[in-house]
Amino acid sequence: MMAPMSRSPWNLVVRRFALPLTVALIGAACTDPPGAETSETETGDGDGDGDGDGDGDGAPGDGDGAPGDGDGEGSSLTYWGDAKPIIDRSCATCHGDGGIGPFGLETWEQVEPFALILAPSIADLSMPPWPPNADCNTYVDDRSLTLAERELLLEWIASGYPEGDPADAAPDPTPPEPFVADFTVTLPEPYTPTQSPDDYRCFLIPWPEDLTEPVFVTGQIAYPDQKQMLHHVISFIADPEDAHIFQALDDADPASGYECFGGPGTLDWTGRWLGNWVPGMDPWRAPAGSGIEVKPGSLLIVQMHYNTIAAAPVPDATSLGFQIVDSVERPGTFVPILDYRWVAGIEPMTIPANEADVHHQVALPRTHPLFAATLAILGVGSSEEVDVWRGTLHMHMLGTRAKLEVMRSGASEDECVVQIDDWDFHWQGDYMLEQPIPFGGDDTMQLDCWYDNTAANQPLVNGEPKLPTTTGWGEGTFDEMCLGIVYMARK
Repeated sequence: MMAPMSRSPWNLVVRRFALPLTVALIGAACTDPPGAETSETETGDGDGDGDGDGDGDGAPGDGDGAPGDGDGEGSSLTYWGDAKPIIDRSCATCHGDGGIGPFGLETWEQVEPFALILAPSIADLSMPPWPPNADCNTYVDDRSLTLAERELLLEWIASGYPEGDPADAAPDPTPPEPFVADFTVTLPEPYTPTQSPDDYRCFLIPWPEDLTEPVFVTGQIAYPDQKQMLHHVISFIADPEDAHIFQALDDADPASGYECFGGPGTLDWTGRWLGNWVPGMDPWRAPAGSGIEVKPGSLLIVQMHYNTIAAAPVPDATSLGFQIVDSVERPGTFVPILDYRWVAGIEPMTIPANEADVHHQVALPRTHPLFAATLAILGVGSSEEVDVWRGTLHMHMLGTRAKLEVMRSGASEDECVVQIDDWDFHWQGDYMLEQPIPFGGDDTMQLDCWYDNTAANQPLVNGEPKLPTTTGWGEGTFDEMCLGIVYMARK
């Protein structure tokens, strides 16, 4: 749950008297999902010093100024009784054994030495990472903290982060239904990252030969071999007639696999999105009764994003597991939302150097040829209504914010699919809506992307910020994209 900090963490403790301001700032930035309890703005403790210990000195804890001694005088909050369930759900999924987090938060022994320095990252909303704007929509497996949860953790830390009694621990939540894969595949050979700190590599894996009939993928799980250096795994599927395109990319690279930054190596959707994994994510599951068709003889393309900041490069042999069925009630597919004129260079997606707020937009009606082509696999007509179940956004290093929404013909309000107000290339996700959004014949899908191409927002090259240069659409690290991806299914 901790973000990088440039100042001493001891000077950044969020003391109890500072909580009203913290809560006000958080309240301006997020809202709670329906039914979540939130506290009022009162956070005072009645002793006049605002620290919760009743001794009038303003120091967190019991008044002797020693953080972490754990008696928590003046506060009833404890690790076992209050903080642990929140940390387990929203933090330990990344800060766990072999996780991408730089330290563990699964046990009291792990939490205690780091509790004090968690506060700044909790207060500034940088941890846990959950990019979607809460006002846009509500999502399955939302790991963000509600206002009440943030306030509770900050109060517990400011009062000396007492451990409490293990007997007060809440019962462990009911575990999710276990994911049982119908088959698994592994990278062709172990791969050791060669690029630092980020290495994007695609590997080709033939679809199992014994699957001689079309099947529908209803779920995917990643079994990370070297989880501490894995930032994401995305799988794509190429139909048999398109497999040679990706085989040529692989053959042209003498090392195992081939370099692929923005996607599987093409953007014409010959490599269709199949599933993804990021740290802390549960297995990918299609909406109930839905799935993605895969033909026999297809080629699986697995994009790996390795990050070696927290761990030295070592050989990785990650595996993927898939659940499949012979048929589904509502076939589904991932659909790209973009302006192909950008890709073809017909209308350049120019982002001028030294411009701080560059905006690009594309609005595609349901009858657009892009939907006709990508939804053909579902057997729906160009004006037939489908359901939007998932959404993700994609830009590169200069992106600052983006939004994807369904524009209703003649309606006073549009429906937001996903909105990210503080884009971070390293925290991309795929977000399942709690309720699908219908996308009908008179509706339009609109994507907006904003960029900052000034000196203050440049990626590093050999440890130094890159000089701003005019850029546009492309696959390269220093090119840019404006791309949305949605999962659509028949009704």
